[in-house]
Amino acid sequence: MLRDSLSILVVDDMKFSCEFIRRALKKEGYTSIDVVNNAPEALMRLQEQPVDVVLADWLMPEMDGLELALRIRQLDEEQHHYTGIVLLTAKDDIDSIRTAFEKGVDDYIVKPPNQVELAARIYSSGRVASMQNSLLQTTQTLRRLFELECKVDNITGLGRLEDTHKRLDALLQQTFSRGGATCTAILKITDIDKVSKQHGQLVYEQLLSSVANRICHQVRPIDLVGHINQNEFVIAMYSGSTDTRCRNFKRILQDINHRSYKTTGGFLNVHCAMAMAITKKDNTDINVNQLINSQP
Repeated sequence: MLRDSLSILVVDDMKFSCEFIRRALKKEGYTSIDVVNNAPEALMRLQEQPVDVVLADWLMPEMDGLELALRIRQLDEEQHHYTGIVLLTAKDDIDSIRTAFEKGVDDYIVKPPNQVELAARIYSSGRVASMQNSLLQTTQTLRRLFELECKVDNITGLGRLEDTHKRLDALLQQTFSRGGATCTAILKITDIDKVSKQHGQLVYEQLLSSVANRICHQVRPIDLVGHINQNEFVIAMYSGSTDTRCRNFKRILQDINHRSYKTTGGFLNVHCAMAMAITKKDNTDINVNQLINSQP
């Protein structure tokens, strides 16, 4: 981490103190230094643009350094950011320092600050902030991936109910605004429980996966296929004309029912039933829940 890459905000009600600190840090190689003379203004700046390190005086009017530290930590939570906080203080007793750390302060410097020590402590706090922010970014990325994964069924690789609901609603809105037609089908494997009891969980999962793959091979990439329940799938196709693509659904149903599936329990057949609905531009009273809750 380079010193000139650190962003620093100095907060002190004494202007000469701010200028002394700014010059001292510049001599040590820091270039991104901003200065404000009170805590409320500091919070406004941080809301607009987070920084790596805040160096604040402990004793200030309106809001002291400890209260500022608490407010910064609250702001950090909202912004998913971590700010290194260093206090300038004349207090060096154990109780005061312990209180500061409990309020979220990372470090402190006893007045008057030595230039070398000041630069070193700013660097240390900046390094901690950098590591914390890297961890926060990683956590956010993992959380988004986890949420995405939770929307996808692990067995079939298809979108679950929530994802299917959103995508089907988008197709309906496209139909209502542009015209054409959306054909939606609910496909239910009627004997999947029997297969599961007879052959076990592994074969059950293999059949679900195979049915999902077979459906996907029969539709276009732009069509919707979702796994919304243990034994139910949703298929939806949009057409810019009034072509409802009914024959496509008939072909899918025949293909699923008439060809067996290879599993570790041998070649097995399943029976599926299908309910189908056609939504056109004028059918604005139709909604996703009505379509998904249709029972074959």
